[in-house]
Amino acid sequence: MNPYKVLNVDCRAAKREIIQAAALALRERKFSGRNVALAQKQLLNPISRATHEFLHFIDVKPLLDKVDLCQQNEQRVADLNRLSVFDEGL
Repeated sequence: MNPYKVLNVDCRAAKREIIQAAALALRERKFSGRNVALAQKQLLNPISRATHEFLHFIDVKPLLDKVDLCQQNEQRVADLNRLSVFDEGL
């Protein structure tokens, strides 16, 4: 659930705007009261808000363009090198 969409606010909304948006969202009844309350709680908590800003507003498209998700050079388990770091006690 995107709390910004539930409350219809942008990422720069102040505390007062979030509270007003929650009251308006409850009146409009587009979302359940539980979802509106949860969205308000998430945006009023600084840590939760930062998480949602990252999830919903960070533009990752330039990064995805650089990453090739189709791995053509698949390795087999037998081809992997074994770590000897843990062999000291044996």
